[in-house]
Amino acid sequence: MILFKARLIIGEQRWLPSLDALKTAEAPFILFRVLVVAALIATILITFPLWQRHENPPMLPLLALPVIDLGVLLIASLLLVLLRPVLGMVIYTALMVYAMLIDQFRLQPEFFSLTLLLWGTLPNRNSRNIARAHLIALWIWAGLNKLLSPNFLHRTAQGLLHDLIPNPPLWIDDHAGYILALTEMGVGLLILYPRTRKISAMLAFGLHIGILITLSPLGRNWNQAVWPWNIALAFAGFVFVLAWREWSLREMLLHHRGVAIVVVTLMLTPVGFYFGLVDAYMAHNLYSSNVPRASSEAFSTQTSWEVFNVPTPPERRIYRQFFHLTCEPGDELRIRDERWWFRQRDQLLTQELCPQTVDDDDV
Repeated sequence: MILFKARLIIGEQRWLPSLDALKTAEAPFILFRVLVVAALIATILITFPLWQRHENPPMLPLLALPVIDLGVLLIASLLLVLLRPVLGMVIYTALMVYAMLIDQFRLQPEFFSLTLLLWGTLPNRNSRNIARAHLIALWIWAGLNKLLSPNFLHRTAQGLLHDLIPNPPLWIDDHAGYILALTEMGVGLLILYPRTRKISAMLAFGLHIGILITLSPLGRNWNQAVWPWNIALAFAGFVFVLAWREWSLREMLLHHRGVAIVVVTLMLTPVGFYFGLVDAYMAHNLYSSNVPRASSEAFSTQTSWEVFNVPTPPERRIYRQFFHLTCEPGDELRIRDERWWFRQRDQLLTQELCPQTVDDDDV
């Protein structure tokens, strides 16, 4: 049924595009699809243990579903995308959703983003507008979240800068956080105006190549799982923004009610992060340093870096589930959450002792 509806909405593309197709206006989207598929496969390979059954750290399921190894299946479905785009995307998306339901360590921002961009490469105005809305929300909120994070503005940003430029000019060092945050916001805001979209695409390219260099061996040599994502985002502006000439944001919202709902949802749901309603990564908190942090004798959030090459998603429910599955009597979980909503409720620092037994709900 899902595949049938996808064909009705998007249409089917059966095999690899012909050379003639690469000479049409679809060429940038076809080539970008190949890039996104390559980025997803590379990221899955970099994080391969994450997609297999694992015991240390334990699986953190959202639903009690059968656990299977998914790494090879995900890669196979992505290769199918190159031959049968719609069929491959449906299978890949279903596998990815299932993977996240059986293990919350997999709730990583690069997979949400690249999946939406992959669907946006299909020759359909609705799917492309959803991909554009995702990019707008990503860049605006990634910047705004950094502006709302004093730790990022005055510590994290300087650390990233020093990895790339050991002795930067003082004025750049002092304002590095503001420069990066405002640049990200600017990329998203400039998309909203047709006359400034070319500038936005060029800024996006420079921004993400800069991030890639900073995270690469030339800089911090860290977080390899997002390197392919940043390569894709560097070119996403040229594909989705430069080709978007005839539509304003208002026209996007008026064209299709379903698309309008998705667009508004993508734009506004990040607000929910500040009230504990939306996950940090879904709200585009990327290096913003204003997310919940946990410490415990029972586990270390560094474990996911060491085993999977990804961070532990910074969510209170995930910390608690991780703690309950690994703790021993007497162990304590401490969660520090500096968001205004939690400070107003005296939950800046919450503490919890290990239960004597593990509840079924936690498993």
